[in-house]
Amino acid sequence: MVLNKFMLSGMTAALLLSPAWAEAMTIDKTVDIAVYQVCDSAGVNCASTGPAGNSYYAAETNKIWMQAGISVTFSFAQQIFSDNFYNPNDNIPGRTFENLYDSVFGAGTAGTNTTSVAMFLVNDYDGAFGVGYSGAGGLIMSMSTISNYDCGGAIGCTGRIDTLAHELGHNLGLVPETFSDYGIPGDDGHSTNINSLMASGTERNVPVTLSDIAPSGLGYDYLPQTHIDFARNSTLLTSISPVPEPTSALMFSVGLVAVGAMRRRRQAALQA
Repeated sequence: MVLNKFMLSGMTAALLLSPAWAEAMTIDKTVDIAVYQVCDSAGVNCASTGPAGNSYYAAETNKIWMQAGISVTFSFAQQIFSDNFYNPNDNIPGRTFENLYDSVFGAGTAGTNTTSVAMFLVNDYDGAFGVGYSGAGGLIMSMSTISNYDCGGAIGCTGRIDTLAHELGHNLGLVPETFSDYGIPGDDGHSTNINSLMASGTERNVPVTLSDIAPSGLGYDYLPQTHIDFARNSTLLTSISPVPEPTSALMFSVGLVAVGAMRRRRQAALQA
């Protein structure tokens, strides 16, 4: 088949106007998460670090926060050996998340750190998926509960893949009731938009795979501009030299390769 200039122009335009290109945002802020993996006292059992090849659900967390021009990195800090904190419980004195945080950083420090983020991977957190401090850098991930989430039997499910991104949102300050989309009856700290990242875990539409996350696919875990503007002011973030959003850079590269290939085929066809 001979490709004419009109077909070439149309295909080029389709590449440049694809959702990934149109929704691109420059990455100019970053947050590093210090990882603490909790094991039982004997060190025989340790909390999971997430799916093989995607520790901490890093891919999903980064795609979600790229909407705000924020990249998320991880630094493994240490393992903690404790039967009490392997399965913490906020209803049992001495075994709460606050107790766990204070055991590492000192008494009274839980919920006060506004310059860095600590993530604790535990086995089971009393059946919850996780929790994050409001406007401060500390969160907990209940890895057995997250990993065992089956997405209603959907193919490709590897667990509750947006838990970390949601709790990090709380760390970045996304809890104020001043947002127009906040205020579920009995829960004024979460968004009422079930496609929003900051909707309650019991209400939120949960992505099964990376392709379901906004701006592609089903558009789940969407971050409205009001949330983006607020989160980007967090002191937990560090400014970096602007870099293209990876998906956009990839789409641009693919576009150039595709255009080059079409031109070569056209030239070959004209010479045949």
